[in-house]
Amino acid sequence: MTTSEPGSEVSEEAREEFRATMSRLASGVSVVAVRHGNQDLAMTATSLVSVSLDPPTVLFCVHSDARLREAVEPGARWAASILGGDALAAADWLATPGRPAFGQLATIAHRRGEVSGAAILDGASAWLECETEWIRTAASHDVVVGRVLAAARVPGAGGAILHFHGRMTTIP
Repeated sequence: MTTSEPGSEVSEEAREEFRATMSRLASGVSVVAVRHGNQDLAMTATSLVSVSLDPPTVLFCVHSDARLREAVEPGARWAASILGGDALAAADWLATPGRPAFGQLATIAHRRGEVSGAAILDGASAWLECETEWIRTAASHDVVVGRVLAAARVPGAGGAILHFHGRMTTIP
């Protein structure tokens, strides 16, 4: 792939080469969830990243058109479930484009975070509750930076889900 000039349109071939190149980067899989009014919104994310330890800060990326994006404005509280190996079905479902807006978590075991009120999946090996600090647009996505308000590991939880070569897979 050759790079394009800023502001120029990227060809379909270059876009596909970029996608294939980035598929070689293994990423952990998490679910970001927010309680918006009386509705749970959630999405599978492969972009949850630790930004700072002091103060504890993370970021994730969300498509600018996503329902969840509207609910994570600055000051909003949300949860990120870092998925264990048993949560592959939940990760697949919450990555499905066009899934219904209501009842997204109806078949997924979860509990409410004490700080955020957002869903924390039972299939998580660890979790964070955060408050959005700021958001910046980056092409078709928005980068959401959140201050960590609470974090914990689930005792005895094992395994993880990785996104690699365009697929999610479990590791022990």
